Amino acid sequence: MPRYLFFIFFITLFSFSTNSQAREKLLVVTDEWAPFIYREDGKTKGFDYEVMMAVFSDLDVKIDFQIFPWKRCVYMIDHQQADAILDISLNESRKETMYFPRESISDGSSVLFHLKGKNYSYEKLEDLKGLTIGTLLGYEYEENFMEAEYFTKVQVKNEEQNIRKLMIGRIDMFLASKSVALFKAKNMGVLDKIDFIPKAIITGYNYVAFSKKTGHDTLAAEFSESLKKFKTTSEYKTIRQKYGHR
Repeated sequence: MPRYLFFIFFITLFSFSTNSQAREKLLVVTDEWAPFIYREDGKTKGFDYEVMMAVFSDLDVKIDFQIFPWKRCVYMIDHQQADAILDISLNESRKETMYFPRESISDGSSVLFHLKGKNYSYEKLEDLKGLTIGTLLGYEYEENFMEAEYFTKVQVKNEEQNIRKLMIGRIDMFLASKSVALFKAKNMGVLDKIDFIPKAIITGYNYVAFSKKTGHDTLAAEFSESLKKFKTTSEYKTIRQKYGHR
């Protein structure tokens, strides 16, 4: 074989090998958080899950998707045992171990839920004085909320436990994503028994964040650009309508 042909063959083979490595299957982890991500009848569903998978498909990235307890998911990303995590909020400490795309995947604002008929109001954190508020284990909330000492914060593993504790009077309110809590309460058959304060106590967005493995900063940027474009498509609008997002 002539040297120049061998050189072309070698470069082509090298490029193919490099591209294959760049598109190796990624391990993406998260916890169930319906209606954003959940399992039903043996299938994975959810608004954020479907949007994420469509974007990765556009990028020609194959995904190994796994559901674990949230605390474990964050640990796996922090220690580079997974490639990405779905539905995580952005804060300064997480930037130390994760690459965040510019584009968020959904709204992550949280409100306070209480039993229907209770006259609670919220304008500032001091309005919660003397109350017991349910929160989720492993979730990070705003610093001023976490440091407040004039109300009690009780941690549980999932939203269902918070709803059950609310129903039997073990907590006064719980803090949760409006979409998540309403979806869970409907499935539990208690939607008519709970209400929420419209004013968001925590505002923010949910992201697909990437661990700080080599090359993941570039992947995060590509994901952001592709997600931004996907949000202009009819497929995205269909997914929103499917899960009641308006």
